[in-house]
Amino acid sequence: MLEFTADLKHRMRGVWRVAELVDPNTHNNKLATYHSWFAIPFSRNERMPINVLRYLHLDLSKHVMRNISRFRLRAYTLKVEAAAWLEDASCVCDQCPGEDEHVQNEVHALLICQDHRVCEPRKHFSFLFTPFLEDFSAAQPFLLQLQQVNNQLVHDFLSQQNNTLFFPF
Repeated sequence: MLEFTADLKHRMRGVWRVAELVDPNTHNNKLATYHSWFAIPFSRNERMPINVLRYLHLDLSKHVMRNISRFRLRAYTLKVEAAAWLEDASCVCDQCPGEDEHVQNEVHALLICQDHRVCEPRKHFSFLFTPFLEDFSAAQPFLLQLQQVNNQLVHDFLSQQNNTLFFPF
């Protein structure tokens, strides 16, 4: 049984090692997206137990818990998800004003989309964004440049202690 468990752990970690090599900003890959933006890094010690995500231990309503889980697992209606399932579907955001074409993915929805319905929760919870983004304010609750965002910033934002406040939408 110990040999089986060790082999299973090794195989599981191998899947995540492959996901580390894929950039979620350039490939529409759920595993790479989850690994880069949401996953808790493995301990170097193979014998250490896998960490359980903090939000699973919180006393959250079923609605909030569902929304957090759906967002983390990419089970939503953003264009990037529709494009993964439909051949001729576009993954470009149709809510943003202007001529810039941005892929409507998790980062776009959290930080970049300029649609007023998306900006309202950001304005309300602006204190969650300001420690990570210098240019972020309630007056301008979105980023103008995607270059300001990297995978580590997204991971840090989503891993902060009080980010569950943002998910009642």
